[in-house]
Amino acid sequence: MRKIFVLSVLTVALCGCKSLVEKGHNLFEAGMYSQSAEYYEQALVEDPHNIDAQKGLLQARNKILDKGLIDVRMLRLGGNPTGAAMKLESLLRNQIEWQIEPLGPIANTQNEEIEYATLWLKQRAEQLGQSRFPDQFRFFEHRYSFLIGNAQLHNQFAIYRAPLQNKAHALCTRMFTQANNARFYLRQFTEKYCMAWDLPQSFTPMTQDPSRYSSITLTPRFKVNLHRTSRQANSLQTASSELKQIFRESLWYSPVGQQTFRLKFDARLEHIRDAKLVNRQKHFTIVEERRNPNDPSDKLDVEVKKAYNYPVTEFTEQFSVDAKYEGIIAAQPIEFRVDESQTHYTQSHQADFPQLKIKPVKAIFLDVDSKLDTQLDALQQDFKSQLDRIWVETHCNGLIGAHYGEYILRCGKISPQHEFVNSWFKKQFGLTYYEMASLYAL
Repeated sequence: MRKIFVLSVLTVALCGCKSLVEKGHNLFEAGMYSQSAEYYEQALVEDPHNIDAQKGLLQARNKILDKGLIDVRMLRLGGNPTGAAMKLESLLRNQIEWQIEPLGPIANTQNEEIEYATLWLKQRAEQLGQSRFPDQFRFFEHRYSFLIGNAQLHNQFAIYRAPLQNKAHALCTRMFTQANNARFYLRQFTEKYCMAWDLPQSFTPMTQDPSRYSSITLTPRFKVNLHRTSRQANSLQTASSELKQIFRESLWYSPVGQQTFRLKFDARLEHIRDAKLVNRQKHFTIVEERRNPNDPSDKLDVEVKKAYNYPVTEFTEQFSVDAKYEGIIAAQPIEFRVDESQTHYTQSHQADFPQLKIKPVKAIFLDVDSKLDTQLDALQQDFKSQLDRIWVETHCNGLIGAHYGEYILRCGKISPQHEFVNSWFKKQFGLTYYEMASLYAL
């Protein structure tokens, strides 16, 4: 029996893998190489030794490279050398990840495009080497690291780094003078920035940030009425812990925060299940053979009315949850409430009478776990949204230019696409927030 079971599982797995490979083949024939590669990859997850999937994946990836190189050429010929270089950089990264060495015409096309890209890289490096923004050159080397490495341009580009280092030194010194004790985000950014340019600065230890919180105090007030088989007794305590964790993971929390955040969490939870045993009766008629009273030697078919009695357990469930949190953060009140109630009826019995179409019935109870989780999840999601909203209102609206970039950096943490955030970064460093974040892990 065990051998049969294992064989069945293996057969199902092979069938599923074969189906994935067939889908990959069909997409490949339709010219959808990226999609076909995904199905081959899924097939290899199920069976790493599937030869057809291995061959299909190799062919699909070669086609992806071939098509990608055509795109590179079209971008270059269309007067977009930046787009061509970015696409070529992506293809080189894929080759390393996929461990593919292009051959034949694909290799020839790639080598030709690398030559054009190398010329553009040299021209672009010369332009950025004269920029007043040293981070533009650093981001250029970061974005095209594979192309630069492939063309062995690192040593050639070294001539630009010394003057750029001097410009970065000036930026570092200026930020250092602005990053006083109250500007915590600016201090952190300055430390990363100066360290990345080999210009470490010595800051005095941080004291306390009066705008943030180092702890949370949650006051729970729960009223719980649950039947003896209910499993939700600890759900509200778990929700309390999760609310605390959400706050600790928010931008408002910091070990150097000076305040304590106080949150009230009120909840009433009820789940009652009453059972009542009742007798059900169903009438039916059968035909029985009886002696004819007029002729004892004769028999008659007579319809006889009967009743079938069987016990049924009827259940009535009452479920309700009413939960609410309240707090004040950055002088702004936050609160949210969820509530749901439902009355549910079900029954069960073991009666089995096919002639009357009566079969045993199993009671179907409310999925209280899911109902409660849905409401508490909504409460927690709103809490997180409220914390984010007030952070945006506090640091992104109206105060964006204050503190020499402190609020810019705070706003960028939660709203990196904010126009004032990117405007400030472009003005200070010649790059967007996302570009700077890729260099300095903002």
